[in-house]
Amino acid sequence: MLTAVFTPAFCVFLAFAVPISVIDIRSYRIPDILSLPCFILLLIVYCVTAPSDLPLALLSSSVSAILFLLIRVTTKGLGFGDVKYAAVVGLFCGFPYILAAFLAAALTGLIAAVVLIVFLKKDRSVRIPFAPFLAAGAVAAHLVSVLAPFY
Repeated sequence: MLTAVFTPAFCVFLAFAVPISVIDIRSYRIPDILSLPCFILLLIVYCVTAPSDLPLALLSSSVSAILFLLIRVTTKGLGFGDVKYAAVVGLFCGFPYILAAFLAAALTGLIAAVVLIVFLKKDRSVRIPFAPFLAAGAVAAHLVSVLAPFY
């Protein structure tokens, strides 16, 4: 079962998700020098290991990027790094698991915001790095995709 969880795509994603999350927490930036190579390596992994999954993963990636771009343009709450990272997460998760990833990311991000505002008395305009929540949501969605057939 561990081999089902630790797929090549998961290992590539996790290798980039951790530093991307740490950098976003520290500087509120998602560097292209990490997100773009992650995207390219995931494309290569899909081409080699699961070429039949690639079209749906690319569609998921495109829709994710467009959705986050619309959020960025209308609310200014996200940066363009988040848009590019959403494309990476979309490619990694694929459809329909990207929906679970975004739901988990949004809910955990909301909980973090409430904790910061209510319990730590932060201003409502507090900045929250979103990459860690996207990464955690993607990992959770991946686990669901691997474990769901067993139930």
